[in-house]
Amino acid sequence: MAKFRVLSLDGGGSWALIQVMALIDLYGGNATGHQVLQDFDLAAANSGGSIVLGALVEDMSLTTLLNFFLSEEKRKSIFVEKPHLPETPKYKTEEKLIGLHAALPQRGGWLLHEAAADIRSSETGKAIHLLIVGFDYDRSRSRFFRSAPASGPAWGDGDAAQVRLAEAIHASSNAPVLFFDKPAEFLSEPGKRYWDGAITGCNNPVLTGVVEAIVLGQTPHAIVALSIGTGSVCLPQAPAGAPKSAIYAPPENPGILHDVEKLATAIVDDPPDAASFLAHVLTGGSPGVPGPVDSRVVRMSPMVSPVRDDGGNWALPEGLDEDAFSTLANLAMDAVAQDQVLAIQNLASLWLQDKVSNQPIRTDANLKPEVGQGWFSQAKAAWNAIR
Repeated sequence: MAKFRVLSLDGGGSWALIQVMALIDLYGGNATGHQVLQDFDLAAANSGGSIVLGALVEDMSLTTLLNFFLSEEKRKSIFVEKPHLPETPKYKTEEKLIGLHAALPQRGGWLLHEAAADIRSSETGKAIHLLIVGFDYDRSRSRFFRSAPASGPAWGDGDAAQVRLAEAIHASSNAPVLFFDKPAEFLSEPGKRYWDGAITGCNNPVLTGVVEAIVLGQTPHAIVALSIGTGSVCLPQAPAGAPKSAIYAPPENPGILHDVEKLATAIVDDPPDAASFLAHVLTGGSPGVPGPVDSRVVRMSPMVSPVRDDGGNWALPEGLDEDAFSTLANLAMDAVAQDQVLAIQNLASLWLQDKVSNQPIRTDANLKPEVGQGWFSQAKAAWNAIR
């Protein structure tokens, strides 16, 4: 049975540099975006992941793309700061679209179907299917920006979007409330306004990508998916009598301002049991998958989480002291300052060396993998086995 290969890229602002570093590990820094995308039949992305996808469609080399994320000047061309008070938006929405066009000078102005037309799957020879997730602000519902229709008698009309690549990314990456100051608007769809696709529950868009593949006529067992995240924080509750430590979840202090902030940032949270596990079930689970792989979905994403030491106690991961761990655990998705981004880069480097845990598809209460891989090297081997 021919494979239908899905690439899924989570949202997460500047943390999306983790995705670029993972792709460099898989393909090498000199690989271009089209060389990566030719290994897939469908690419689904949200927010920060849609910026990575846009650069792959632009055919940037992976090293050039990583340098974009590591450049404070380039980051601030998208995250354009504005004077703000605490608990108010930090960035200018309208300036973001200008920055995206500047970052994607070749294809940012192309319609999605034009941008995808010459990027062809090495498996089928067909143009890659692009799927970028947004949230329609005025209709309060999901909006899927597609490069081609996904329609059928059993599915209804999934239309191709008549918007430009940079515009779809602009809609998808417009995190509200604490981040950007107004909904995204653009010339291709006058009068329509958008927020970040994470509002739809698709910050991890792997489930969306798998469903889209089925709508396109693929059988679930033919679908394999590589889901690359942007890191997640997973801290255990402190046991009774334990000393205060960054490795334990701090107690919450409910209140209107705290809860508004928590709701605004919760849109980017994706516990291991959510989208990845649902996609695992939808594609048939483990039956028919060559061992020791246990799923047609491979999840790659570092966890800011303690690990068990030889005595079975929670401990800091190798390479992170308490200050560095605490910084990462409390770092917002919109990290722009250079020291913050370098901290994310260091996390990704440790993850690629198996010093920081990988987020599996599902864990037990002790963060032990039940489905999926607990280390990056294992996830890489799993993907190479099923791709």
